[in-house]
Amino acid sequence: MQNFTFFLPTKIIFGPGEIQKIGLEAKVLGEKALIVTGKRSAAAYGIVNRVEDLLEKEGIGAVIFDKIEPNPRASTIDDAAALAEQNGCDFIIGLGGGSAMDAAKGIAAAASGAKPIWDYIYHGQPLVKHIARALPIMEIPTLAATGSEANSGAVISNWETNEKAVLGSPLLFPRVSIIDPELTITVPKDYTIDGGIDIICHVIEGFFTGADNTPIQDRFSLSVTRTVMDYLPEAVEDPADIEARSQLSWSSAVALSGMVGSGRGGPFPLHAMEHALSAHYDVSHGRGLALLLPRLMEYTYPARPHKYAIMARELFGIDPEGKSELEVAKLAVDWMIDFLQSVGRYIRLSDLGINDDSKFEVMADDTLRIYSRNREFLDNPKPLYKRDIVEIFRMAL
Repeated sequence: MQNFTFFLPTKIIFGPGEIQKIGLEAKVLGEKALIVTGKRSAAAYGIVNRVEDLLEKEGIGAVIFDKIEPNPRASTIDDAAALAEQNGCDFIIGLGGGSAMDAAKGIAAAASGAKPIWDYIYHGQPLVKHIARALPIMEIPTLAATGSEANSGAVISNWETNEKAVLGSPLLFPRVSIIDPELTITVPKDYTIDGGIDIICHVIEGFFTGADNTPIQDRFSLSVTRTVMDYLPEAVEDPADIEARSQLSWSSAVALSGMVGSGRGGPFPLHAMEHALSAHYDVSHGRGLALLLPRLMEYTYPARPHKYAIMARELFGIDPEGKSELEVAKLAVDWMIDFLQSVGRYIRLSDLGINDDSKFEVMADDTLRIYSRNREFLDNPKPLYKRDIVEIFRMAL
């Protein structure tokens, strides 16, 4: 196991009905909130109005910014930061899925600085602006997916340059996150499924790429994955199943909180490639991960068969008797594909409207420029050079 520092200063309030506590929690953060949300669902189901009313009961003012895209754009974040400054907002509430919560972090930083948010994000440039201060942040997820409610990172897109990269700072930890699974009941089926795949990918990447001799972390990964595999079909079958929604919501928060991977580490090559894909084609993050996960597993498993074999035995219950380690490892890939098929997410690029490889070279270059330590390859059990990244994209055509 590696040395590590685990830091999670976020207060998490969890459970059905806990949204009622938003007013009391908001009073600790400030007097006027900028509520950051997406363009449709939170408003359509009355969640925004409910939050406004609960804040008003405690004397907290609010301004609504409801223009966040599914892959939040730097220019939109800058517009929201300007609105927060103009209206004297002294804290930010991210209300929605990962896009709204990530955007809230970007807005909290941009509203306190003098630069566009893209200047604070590494995307290959020699100098990155340091975040010196940020407005307090509250996160309220309405989708179990990204885990942004329990970490200090955000993923931001620059649509003008077709780049997607990570913003991060200890100052961007939410002061408090209210995780009320009842708010996820109205999430459409497709988003629920995409969110579940996102959770799985958050814990399974480090399992494959991180250090050995980390049994606690590995079992955390497999436990979160198993929980999503068990409860995602139930939430799809019955969207109002609050137990299933609760299990998915807690899995989301745990997955990327740092708890699972601390001491194991491990790069995220799958996410790096997906960021390039969605930066150019604006696809759903969870759907892009679902598309690339089985291809990356297929490409990589011979380079680290023992980890795949562990997954096969402990997650899928595969009996290894009479089989080589490599054969058992391959069965883990096959069973993951079976799961993706069972929830309608074993897909190809053509299902996303992408029918040619015209952008693959550029996407591979972007991936290496932004996410490679040396710009030559992505760290992975089988190092991924440009030709490998292009090949994985082609496997998905």
